[in-house]
Amino acid sequence: MSIETAVTTNMIATFLMVFAYAYLYLQYRHKYLAKWVLAWVLHAIRIFFLERPFIAQSSEYATILYLGFSFAYSLLLVEGAVEFAGKRISKLLLMAGVVAVFFSIGGVLIGANFHFYGLPAVIFIGITYIYTGFIFRDIGVRGLGNSLTAGAFILLGIHTLDMPFLLPIKWFAPWGYLMDALLRCLVAFGIIFIYFEKVRNDLANQEKYYRLLTENATDVIYRYRLTGAMGFEYISPAVKMLTGYEAGDLKSIRDVLRIIHPEDRRKIKGIIRTLSNNDGFVSFRLRQKTGDFVWAEQKSSLFFDPEGRPSTVDGIVRDVTKRVLLEQDVARLDRLNIAGQMAANLAHEVRNPLTTVRGYLQLMGSRQEFHHFKDQFFMLLGELDRTNGIITEYLSLSKDKLVDIRRRSLNDIIQALYPLIQTDAVVSKIEVRLSLAKTPELYLDDKEIKQLLLNLTRNAIEAMPDGGLLEIATSSAGGEVILTVSDQGSGIPQVILQNLGKPFLTTKGGGTGLGMAICYRIAGRHNAKLDIETGQAGTTISIRFRKQ
Repeated sequence: MSIETAVTTNMIATFLMVFAYAYLYLQYRHKYLAKWVLAWVLHAIRIFFLERPFIAQSSEYATILYLGFSFAYSLLLVEGAVEFAGKRISKLLLMAGVVAVFFSIGGVLIGANFHFYGLPAVIFIGITYIYTGFIFRDIGVRGLGNSLTAGAFILLGIHTLDMPFLLPIKWFAPWGYLMDALLRCLVAFGIIFIYFEKVRNDLANQEKYYRLLTENATDVIYRYRLTGAMGFEYISPAVKMLTGYEAGDLKSIRDVLRIIHPEDRRKIKGIIRTLSNNDGFVSFRLRQKTGDFVWAEQKSSLFFDPEGRPSTVDGIVRDVTKRVLLEQDVARLDRLNIAGQMAANLAHEVRNPLTTVRGYLQLMGSRQEFHHFKDQFFMLLGELDRTNGIITEYLSLSKDKLVDIRRRSLNDIIQALYPLIQTDAVVSKIEVRLSLAKTPELYLDDKEIKQLLLNLTRNAIEAMPDGGLLEIATSSAGGEVILTVSDQGSGIPQVILQNLGKPFLTTKGGGTGLGMAICYRIAGRHNAKLDIETGQAGTTISIRFRKQ
């Protein structure tokens, strides 16, 4: 075999590598792929234009170019490998390269023989190949490509080191070039194998990472398939926290619609039918497995197949119950402020003429000539007193109402009011139970707390028309003192619960709808929080006072 044949074979293999790496770079655009492409291009130029002149030693200029291309090729290979492995190139190797370039180029310029200027280059390039082989061995990707590339680089480095000694042997030189071409092909193919193995591992790790994120997210993440076998392709486990149902229980849109509040169902159906609202948010209520309703907010995105047809819907569903309740609290406070301002502005103006009318009615009712209208006068006075009572309740809503705040015992206030509560309860055949724990004194307005307690207990009594147990309890937990009023009624309807505290909202025939509004206002003036838990077994209202 001639040297020309070996060099030609090496050149063909190199051009194949250039095309292969160029294709990978155009597909994936990684910087290290660009470095490998440039390395193989330099190697191809070196072989095609400079290999024969270097062998013939015909040109000093060609020799310098050959050495320069050899240094650049090897450094680009190792730089790409280091970047691919996520490491940094050794500074000692770079310093050795500078020294080798200095002696090699300098030796050519001063006309030294091959062993003087060629040996530093050969040693540096050989060590570079071996160093790169160890990088690929420890790259963290296990497989055929790893072993093939690491072994080929190490063998190529050893073969490069033996070149000064074997090149003068004429019969071995062609086989040496052929062996060099074979090892470089193995390196190139091995790197391609490693690249795809690494890409596959990275994709697997990313999938594992994204699955870990989705399966541990508090929001429900889903994908719904619109083509082929329509249905949910994926629902994250957070759906159980939100609804109480497992992901396997919700296989189709029909299963989801069954747990959506009836009032919100039409809205969701409209979105599904038109595939609209893809980039916005939609709020609705979900019925949990326990029967309770929670507020949810969804954001969805519609994806299309290559032919432009809708293929999948990806979405996130978030529990926004706390936010909705907070918004309702803010709206309730706004309504209370409006009612309070009305009360403050109108109360005195209305009370003055009412007092005058009541006085004249009492005067006229006491006269003998109106004796036969006694019942009518009594009714009119009662209606005036009822009107005056409503105005008094309005004044309780006033934001700027003066309160007499002092350090008082909550238990003492409850015990002082207990006989009146007991009297109301006995008439309705209801048992009253006090469970008063030892609590610290709080800054309270005695009259307002009594009014708060009376409103809550009367609501509880009216919720048990067939009798039951009314329990009033106090407790201390953390930084709070808690007053609890519990009944065994049928619970508060959801539509009423959502608007509870709104002035004039009532389910009673003769009610004013101000009782719970006043309770919220009194709690607000005492920096307390009012919580409600209701169900078929009854209702528990807790007022949480901060310890002071």
